[in-house]
Amino acid sequence: MAASFRIVTLGDSVPWGQGLLEAEKYDAMVRDTLASNFPGGVSLERLAHSGAVIGASSTQGNFADGEVPVARPTIIEQCDGFANSPETVDLVLMNGGINDVGVATILNPLALFPSLASRVHSACHDAMLTLLRKVSAKFTKPSCKILVTDYYLILSDLSDPLGIAGYLGMHGIAVPSFIAEAEFQDIVVDRCEEFFADSTAQLQQAVNGANDPRISLAPSGFTAANAVFVAGTPLLFGLDALLRPEDPVADRRHAQCEITFNQPLQFPQREQCFRASAGHPNPAGAVQYKNQILAALP
Repeated sequence: MAASFRIVTLGDSVPWGQGLLEAEKYDAMVRDTLASNFPGGVSLERLAHSGAVIGASSTQGNFADGEVPVARPTIIEQCDGFANSPETVDLVLMNGGINDVGVATILNPLALFPSLASRVHSACHDAMLTLLRKVSAKFTKPSCKILVTDYYLILSDLSDPLGIAGYLGMHGIAVPSFIAEAEFQDIVVDRCEEFFADSTAQLQQAVNGANDPRISLAPSGFTAANAVFVAGTPLLFGLDALLRPEDPVADRRHAQCEITFNQPLQFPQREQCFRASAGHPNPAGAVQYKNQILAALP
């Protein structure tokens, strides 16, 4: 019988491939790259979706289209609910933690209590360790590789200030009257740097704590030059001058956002959903993730 290979993807909007066409998503590119090595074929089952939290504590909410940011199914629910012969899976691609912290929390210098560091530790270490133990127990094939991908700098000191202002507005964050806009944006960038560094460190500690040699961390490899609103080398989708999304599935997502957030008081969620691709890997960013994952495979 010809050898085959199975991939399962768990996580949030990054492994889902927010804003990307199917062929552009990094797990699809990993599958296609590996296909030549397995005459029996390489299959991919993607459970990741936009907005997913790890869900180590009770989480409420309804399910939606994968492009629409909603918390459920949580990543733990994705893992627990997978029943298609998990013992035969060869590669699990996964991430998690940023939605448990909250992107708006990362971006908002006034979100001081609890501290960003404590939020990151709770999500990217404590909750991730709980998730990793479940993944380890679910996918039992001795040769199965479990790769945890980390995040990246959303905004950096190379990001255009006008773009930063629009991005903060998209997340409902206004510059208070008692601080200059440039100073406020500097603090926002500092918080993005803090999240990137701390989340990577906490994810690595969670991987170590899981005590399963099959689990490893695959770093994204993104730099400050790859953040949103950086000229020349961005690996992330931004917004245009009219604050419109840049991705190719924006129109389809728009329709799904209107279905999911259809109540008058859900106007902020609906508008943010329309622009949900901003801050997520663009096609070049997905290629970067694909390359990092392939480099981490034996």
